[in-house]
Amino acid sequence: MKMMKKVDTLLAYVSIALFLSLLLIVVIQIVSRYFPIDFIWTEELSRYLFVYSMVTAAPLALRKQEFIRIDMLILALPEKVQKIYEGMIALVILVFSIVLFIYGIHLTQLGADFYAPTLGIPMTYAYSAVPLLGLLLMIYSVVYVIDRYQATVDEKGDD
Repeated sequence: MKMMKKVDTLLAYVSIALFLSLLLIVVIQIVSRYFPIDFIWTEELSRYLFVYSMVTAAPLALRKQEFIRIDMLILALPEKVQKIYEGMIALVILVFSIVLFIYGIHLTQLGADFYAPTLGIPMTYAYSAVPLLGLLLMIYSVVYVIDRYQATVDEKGDD
């Protein structure tokens, strides 16, 4: 799991860099409204930066359990049932991410013939966020289950 900590760190830095870039682009967009210079590409680039920042941040949120959830009912369940429930949720995320990955590859292939209107880059770069998110969520849902299993084994070892 030391390798996953390095991947976590890399994803965190990439997320921060993408979000800071997004912030800079939005500031440029706002400031340019008051000057005769018009940056028409800022709206499109900010959209792509936002999507990719979410793609890199979502797996980290999954691993650290930072997604918004209502756990009032879950906490009322016995601890063993809670772990089963969390495992089922991870399985649903895994299945969803596999579907997302497969259909995302098809979507990416469709974007090969199209170009972004203002940036002029192939839409493949924009659409590749979908299979990338699917791949990262696949990996992180498995890691999430492994983390929970190791925590359970460690708790039993402490008894």
